[in-house]
Amino acid sequence: MGYLVSHPRLKLEIKLEEIEKLRLTENTIPRIVERLCGEIKRGICKHPVIVDKETYVVLDGMHRVAALKHLGYKLIPICLVNYSDPTITVESWFRTIENGQKKDQNIRKDLEELGYNLQETTDSELKEKMQDKKIMIGVITSKKCYGISGNIESIKEIYEYLKQLEKNLRSLGYKISYETESDSLNKVKSGKALAAIITPRITKRDVVTTALSGEAFVHKSTRHMIPARPLFVNVPLEWLNIDSKEANKLLLQHLSKKKIKCLPPGQRLDRRYEEELYVFSDT
Repeated sequence: MGYLVSHPRLKLEIKLEEIEKLRLTENTIPRIVERLCGEIKRGICKHPVIVDKETYVVLDGMHRVAALKHLGYKLIPICLVNYSDPTITVESWFRTIENGQKKDQNIRKDLEELGYNLQETTDSELKEKMQDKKIMIGVITSKKCYGISGNIESIKEIYEYLKQLEKNLRSLGYKISYETESDSLNKVKSGKALAAIITPRITKRDVVTTALSGEAFVHKSTRHMIPARPLFVNVPLEWLNIDSKEANKLLLQHLSKKKIKCLPPGQRLDRRYEEELYVFSDT
């Protein structure tokens, strides 16, 4: 049993676990892993990764897992949650297409010249067709909606197809960013982005089945929304290579001495958080 934090809608259990037991949901990016390795070497592991307590599938924190593993550590701070709880949802990361170094701005023309089959549609039809898998990916500009069709049915393969689409657009000089659904559409409406790429929904079953099979989705496929998360547990690195029982005793003592401050959604700390936060501190 780890350190328990009781949220009104969800139980959070913080503990140290063997890295080898965890199953990643998404692939990691080497430069991000390298950056995190540099931060971790400074002396502490700040935040626990979010993990399903039944399957040990990692829902958030892939790069921290990869970084600690790369550095040779045996244990990692995790926060166990019940993934089947309906308060935990899987949302999408949309892509925004921005001008970057591209001079001629004609998204439809460029996509068609790249070989993509675009069908003009309405916003409501786009959602229905994506749900029915008649369209794989959507593209929304300030004036029109398009669907990109294909013969791929596997959700994992659709996201790999999308990754190649991003790569092709970058080769033309466009800038691709990852945004929440609302942020991406607002950027298009305000003219800050030329278009938004609408991504298909991934289910919890897709997440677990893929991870347990030893495979992973591409980076920025899933965006898990959790009612609350713990931050700044600040675990000393030397605890991560000792016996797990002893390490967890030290963790319980460590966290029991700290104060917990509950913060509402929308906080900007080391990044923006859209869920409630339980921040551990010494004061």
